[in-house]
Amino acid sequence: MSGEWPAQPWDLHGRGWLTVWTAPRSAISLPSPDVVPLTLFGRVIVVSAFVDYQPPGVLAYHELMAAVLVRRKARPGLSILDIWVDDTTSQRGARAMWAIPKLLADFTFSPGSLAATAHDDEPIASAAETRRSSRTFPVRLTTSVWQSAEGRAKRTELRTSARAGLTRLRWRVTPGSGLGWLNAAKPRLHLFVTDLHMRFGSP
Repeated sequence: MSGEWPAQPWDLHGRGWLTVWTAPRSAISLPSPDVVPLTLFGRVIVVSAFVDYQPPGVLAYHELMAAVLVRRKARPGLSILDIWVDDTTSQRGARAMWAIPKLLADFTFSPGSLAATAHDDEPIASAAETRRSSRTFPVRLTTSVWQSAEGRAKRTELRTSARAGLTRLRWRVTPGSGLGWLNAAKPRLHLFVTDLHMRFGSP
């Protein structure tokens, strides 16, 4: 194991904002041929999120990601399609250990506004939040993340606990950016997430 990044599992803490979408099957390219996308009325189910990872987690950084819900045989999970972070340690470690294709970007987080910009100054996506209630409910989830490594599906365990609540996010995705395909999707549900604790990977 390289000393350039923390050994797994990574314990991460923070907050997030996510949207559940449905998209045409033709809009996405699965990272592994060994998984099958989950569908709703013939459309694949996609989750996009901005995340602010904070101390006391093993790393502190910002993230923009989009993943598709999948299954491998009878085991459900997700596959990360596109993901950007602003920390090289996170980028290199995730690529090496879990085959997660993290790229680098710059982020701007302010009250009610989230944005990610690629290093070539091309905007990737932004989201404006309108929150009408601060009510939250507890969430606990253990699932699998499936990525392609050497042509086969590689499984990583993900354990999450948090509190989540309903909100409204108005996304703006730059056509032609790495996330441009999301413009073909329809948003179905928006959530804000607090008290986020994620354990990614296994000892």
